[in-house]
Amino acid sequence: MKRIMLVDDSNSIRNILKNSLVGQYEVTEAENGKVALDKLKEGAVDLFLLDVNMPEMDGITLLGEIRKKAEYGSTPILMLTTETKEELKQKGRELGASGWIVKPCEPDKLLQAIQKLI
Repeated sequence: MKRIMLVDDSNSIRNILKNSLVGQYEVTEAENGKVALDKLKEGAVDLFLLDVNMPEMDGITLLGEIRKKAEYGSTPILMLTTETKEELKQKGRELGASGWIVKPCEPDKLLQAIQKLI
């Protein structure tokens, strides 16, 4: 089963997203970028879902840190956020984001985007 890491500081958002993914994917959760980097030691991840605005380490910084790791150089990373600023999207693209989904999003649309990438 493919493994997705879901990184969002909102517990309620993580629960909603996890409920739409469980059964089709193994889901690992983290509440910020620092926790996510620690959890990478638990095993390979096939796709990342990253919030942008989080305490400790934001999603853009985390995106850059993930891309520095050789094993995740081409792993799909979707930014899942309320942010719509073009400069943030551009920074995400420059760092290697696979896509940018604005919250709230329909679970079906999220699943379709995930299925296209993995």
